[in-house]
Amino acid sequence: MNIAAYVICALLAFATIVFPIGAIIAGKIKLRRALKPIEYYPPRGFSPIDVLIEYYGFRANTHALLNPLMLYWADCGFITIEEDCKRGLKLTKLRDIKQNADRDSRYFELKIDEIGKLKDIDFEAEKTLFDAIFSEGDVFYTLAARSVYLDRNKEFINSCKTNALTVKSKTSKKLSIAAFLLAFLSAVISTLTIGVASNGGGIFGVMLFPIIGMIAFRFIPNESGMITAIKVPFFAVWGGAPLCVVLALIPWHYAVTLAVVVICSAVTIILLADRIDIRDDKHIELYGRIDAFKTFLIDAEADRINTLVEENPNYYYDVLPYCYILKITDKLKTKFDRIALDGPSWYLGDLRDTLMF
Repeated sequence: MNIAAYVICALLAFATIVFPIGAIIAGKIKLRRALKPIEYYPPRGFSPIDVLIEYYGFRANTHALLNPLMLYWADCGFITIEEDCKRGLKLTKLRDIKQNADRDSRYFELKIDEIGKLKDIDFEAEKTLFDAIFSEGDVFYTLAARSVYLDRNKEFINSCKTNALTVKSKTSKKLSIAAFLLAFLSAVISTLTIGVASNGGGIFGVMLFPIIGMIAFRFIPNESGMITAIKVPFFAVWGGAPLCVVLALIPWHYAVTLAVVVICSAVTIILLADRIDIRDDKHIELYGRIDAFKTFLIDAEADRINTLVEENPNYYYDVLPYCYILKITDKLKTKFDRIALDGPSWYLGDLRDTLMF
């Protein structure tokens, strides 16, 4: 047995896993330590898209934006919403959407370049979707979506996904690249080390298949047409079959060692490297304020909510789109059920039963 080979491979496998996990944990700790002042509203000037991206970052589910956006557009006076039993919800356009320019001086005064630019990009994506919905008239039915809307909606989703990645700091992106390179080099170095130790010099050529397969699996997007149902089995055979051949040809103790390193590299390349999310102070501040708003709505007593409704009768409908984004509508149901609310002027029908809970 070549002890040096085991030590090298063990250190590489350990570093490949521990490095990205440590970076991920560091990012989560920074978010947990964000200042969280009491907030009764989301950050001023933020649309549901902005809140989704700033709060969830790369984890943002951009497929779930249509309902919050409909409520947001209606609350802003851009559309009305009406029930149609056969064709879903009927959206009627009242006027073109405009960007909410109410930028809070607490963070926009000195930081307008980066965050302001991100908000502008978000708005352009939002406007593209809005224009697509009403591309053939001022009325749109949600269960009768037109092809132009479906195409633009896909573009909108992809644009929001791209924007969500920009929340990460430059340090976060560098760490992701470092984790990826470390995983790649671990697989290569371990293959060479075990090849020399086991006198199996030819295994490196065969091991190129699983190594390249891991990288290709990571970087070939589903949107390219190679959907997951095809991509997974293809690369499982592409990399799995050569790997099994190599493992069968070398002594079992070397086979186990190499398999562990390859698995660690695959986990980092495919799953962990992109999950590193370390944000700079500007985005940390925004995350803290959004989380404080979410915490307030969850923890606030019904009397405090009632006071806010008395001060702003439209409070419920102002915050509802963001409650969808933050996934807390079910937790607020009992609080708002105790408060007498007038139906909004922009909705014709039983809004609570249809859209809210």
